Amino acid sequence: MKKQNDRLAYWQTKLEDAKIKYASMLEKIENRERLYFGDKDIRGKNGKAAKKASNVRNIVYELIESQVDTSIPQPRVTALHPEDKDLARQAEELLRNEARRLGFLAMNDQSERTVPVQGGDIYHIEWDPTGGYHCTLGDITVTERHPRQVIPQPGIYDVDNMRYIFVLMAQDKEDLQEKYGITIEDDTEDTPEIRGDAETSITGLVTQNVVYYRKNGVVGMFSWVGNQVLEDLPDYYARRETICKKCGREKQGDVCVCGSKQFEERSVDMQELPHSITVGNEVLPTMQYGPDQPIQNPDGSIQKDNSTGEVIMMPGELQPTLIPVYKPTGFPIVLRRNITMEGRFLGVSDVDVIEDQQESVKKFGTKIEEKLLKGGSYVTMPEGVAIETTDEELKVIRLRNANDKALMDVLNVQPNTSYDMQQLETNYNWAKSTLGITDAFQGKYDSSATSGSAKQFSANQSAGRMQSKREMKNEAYARLYKKMFQFLLAYSDEEYPIVDKDIQGNETFSHFNRFAFLKRDAAGQLYWNDEFLFEVDPSSNLASNRERLWDMVDVKYQSGGFGPINDLNSAYLMWTLLKETNFPQAGMIQAAIKERIDEQKAALGGEANDVGTSQIDNASENVFG
Repeated sequence: MKKQNDRLAYWQTKLEDAKIKYASMLEKIENRERLYFGDKDIRGKNGKAAKKASNVRNIVYELIESQVDTSIPQPRVTALHPEDKDLARQAEELLRNEARRLGFLAMNDQSERTVPVQGGDIYHIEWDPTGGYHCTLGDITVTERHPRQVIPQPGIYDVDNMRYIFVLMAQDKEDLQEKYGITIEDDTEDTPEIRGDAETSITGLVTQNVVYYRKNGVVGMFSWVGNQVLEDLPDYYARRETICKKCGREKQGDVCVCGSKQFEERSVDMQELPHSITVGNEVLPTMQYGPDQPIQNPDGSIQKDNSTGEVIMMPGELQPTLIPVYKPTGFPIVLRRNITMEGRFLGVSDVDVIEDQQESVKKFGTKIEEKLLKGGSYVTMPEGVAIETTDEELKVIRLRNANDKALMDVLNVQPNTSYDMQQLETNYNWAKSTLGITDAFQGKYDSSATSGSAKQFSANQSAGRMQSKREMKNEAYARLYKKMFQFLLAYSDEEYPIVDKDIQGNETFSHFNRFAFLKRDAAGQLYWNDEFLFEVDPSSNLASNRERLWDMVDVKYQSGGFGPINDLNSAYLMWTLLKETNFPQAGMIQAAIKERIDEQKAALGGEANDVGTSQIDNASENVFG
């Protein structure tokens, strides 16, 4: 207990020090969000708020929203060894299913705002032992963590090079008590600002502090609330099992097979094989005979062959087959940056680079409104003459003489706001130019584009300038998929159901079996095969633009990319791909064409040209490049 309290004090001190070093960034984080939501404070010469803007044209919000990309980069797993191609395809199908199950659309939608506003966002991967399907135990969870929730090691800007990193989470007190079986004494949040909605504590919520750290190449985890330790795991990724203190067997009941009733939970480097598997050409059974043992006589002496004098041996007792435990590598944290820059944990924030323009837009917008409101019409009248102020349409002015009428006049005072408006638009255009956003990219009228091709070229040029941001998104998702695969390879003992679509658009059903990734090396040792390249499929971004993709399919069909035009087999190939890309009623048309092909076969009394797999593969390659 004393050692655990010492570790608690150690990490509490480290956290406070990291917060102090990260304080300036946390202040920037709050300022960026205020600007995104339309902050009305106008800075004075000293940088402090001098007055309030009466009406804000929020160019920060507009330009951030113009860049939102709702597409989810799909995983692509490539085998490094030719014999692993089927395993790579199985892993890829599993990751696609997990992306759909975990609701990446909602997470990506939130991240698409956080990344350009804050310069980065964090994905947190965990293993939930209570998750999974009916026939599986546990599943992975991926949670988006705002940059204010993740405190990095001071002075280190690459997550993979850090010795430790903190994650702060607002948790329900009762949930934590049920999860860890303890009574939490604190009833207030230590850092309520991590929620982002308010800086006041909410009763019933507490701040859970988690630190992931590396020591001697092993990833550990320490978690606490207030001054109470929740978890202390020196080997975070290790499998923890309840085993017998005497023989080390896994607990199956209240009494072990060896007769012991004492059990303990500890990390294990080897695990029992739950069922027989095939490794290469070898079958590994769940139970194996131990090393041969000499036969003993009743008096304890060893039996020997009378003719040779050799010791008579017999097979050892049956023992469970043990296989090595797989452990993921690195912290369960994936950082997605907006634009990378040396010496920054987060990337470059779009809000930071256009903050000056937003301030100028607020000033000129407020100035224009004040000028217009202070202007108006003024009436000059002789002294002593009054106008009726009733709501009657006909107003009566009682004049004393004709000269009074000549003295009456109306003065229209209209301020000139053209220069102010010009400066406002100039700053707006500066902000767009800085971020590389054009009117064509936003879908607005573009006077510089004299034709549809010119407008498309302008949009493409803008998209090209932001290609770096897309590459950073793809790179983050590739690392996320790799860590997801590592978690499933380590802990998914049961087969995971997978549903996918074949090249003809039909649903296929299979299972992911992690034991298929178990191999034996040249030295005869078992090891887990995780030697794959994890990337994202570049065609997935194109697939999100349905109309553009459908146009490409039409062009490919008309150019003969699917075969002869007006041939039923060519039409079947085209509608197969359109069905895969969710073209309306494509499945019904595909089925109707298939019926015609079958009718032709029957009429000819022989086999017509079938739609072969190779044809569909070629058509897919033509469409997706």
